[in-house]
Amino acid sequence: LGPTAPVMHALGDKIASTILAQSSKVPCIPWNGDGIFAEIQSDGSIPLEPFKKACLQNYEEALECAKRIGYPVVLKASEGGGGKGIRKANNDQELKSGWEQV
Repeated sequence: LGPTAPVMHALGDKIASTILAQSSKVPCIPWNGDGIFAEIQSDGSIPLEPFKKACLQNYEEALECAKRIGYPVVLKASEGGGGKGIRKANNDQELKSGWEQV
């Protein structure tokens, strides 16, 4: 009864769920994964390639996105942390500090 495990996993993941929302034309706030779309697979998951494309790998990528989106921005660790991995940045210096913390 209900969605399959891969669908529940995708909906529980902030990156995957936002990609699915964008792909379904749900309006989303600006984020580093703007314009990334994915077709849901037969098992209810999304392909790994668009997921990885939406993940920032280093501070330079974060800075590029922050410049495009505009400050303030929020940095969020993609997994775990219980909210400890969330940082608001109002400028480049706070972004660098926040990146190192999350």
